[in-house]
Amino acid sequence: MKTLFHILVGIAILLLIFIYFDTPIQENDLITGSNNSGQLIPVEKEEIVEAVNIFTRPKEGISSLIGKAAEEVTALYGTPTRIDPSTFGYDWWVYNDSFSTYKLIGVEDNIVTQAYALGRNVDASPYKIGQSLEDIYRFTLVQSEITMTIGENTYIFSLNEEDINTRLLVQFDDLYAILYIDQLDQQLEAVRFSDSKTLLMHKPYDILYSGDVIESKTPSSVLQAAADRATAKQVVEITNVLRLRHGLRVLESDVGLQNISYEHSAEMAKNNIVTNEKFEIPKFKDKLKEASLDFSRAGGNTAAFYFDAGEAVNGWLNSKEHRETLLGRSYTHTGVGVYSNYYTQNFIEKKDNLE
Repeated sequence: MKTLFHILVGIAILLLIFIYFDTPIQENDLITGSNNSGQLIPVEKEEIVEAVNIFTRPKEGISSLIGKAAEEVTALYGTPTRIDPSTFGYDWWVYNDSFSTYKLIGVEDNIVTQAYALGRNVDASPYKIGQSLEDIYRFTLVQSEITMTIGENTYIFSLNEEDINTRLLVQFDDLYAILYIDQLDQQLEAVRFSDSKTLLMHKPYDILYSGDVIESKTPSSVLQAAADRATAKQVVEITNVLRLRHGLRVLESDVGLQNISYEHSAEMAKNNIVTNEKFEIPKFKDKLKEASLDFSRAGGNTAAFYFDAGEAVNGWLNSKEHRETLLGRSYTHTGVGVYSNYYTQNFIEKKDNLE
């Protein structure tokens, strides 16, 4: 009898230890993108050495649309599911009918300015989504500096070690490709093809320049709010494409989580949380309690100073803790809130969805 009692006591102690250390809410630290650390550095033109481009522009695939009329997009892919505004002067044509063909086409003044390919079946020639990094290195020259000339202006994009590992930049004549790398899986996660002006507006890397810098116009409050809502939708969609790619369930959107996420992003932005280290945002677990959400597990990712959804999700995917949350197996629902260039994505496992 004593032996059984000791066994039961031992089991009870183990359960208490498990409950104490198994945190049902994972709230990760804020990560920041290149638009926070990136620098614009003026230099004398004599200091800039023009690079010789050895790659010709692809004649096939989604990149061949850059610079063409928007009618050629509809001729090839049909009418987009929706058209999302951005704060950079172009609209995103969203094609989300299938996870395997998910893509975003940037259109400004009826001309295609960029294309973001994420679905595995999108023709991203000369690359292929899911392609191994080793294979990419076979025919891609990895450069830490790439020179661009627009009129009398010259720009050098300078990539740091993290950029080279997760966001390679490749030049094809007047076309540029950002290769988004899944560093853990060592494969191509997504690719963005862009014209010169759009790449420069995004400022995705440090830039040395001689001449003028192209700046995007400050958006109205109405446009900013509309773009924020659109970006939040894109974060959810991109997340689900990546989750499905990793054999995980697709997440449903939850309005309560969306509201919590938006309030969190707004508080971070209004209090400049990146530089104001003394300001404390209310904890995610407290927000969940206030919202009376019924869940068994929860997690949250935050980011700042990424220029759009694809960039922010790539940042989370290549950060260990954020990746574990983004690809959390138990989660069933998500909610995203974007305020300017601050992002919050929260996840929960609803109790009524337990398997």
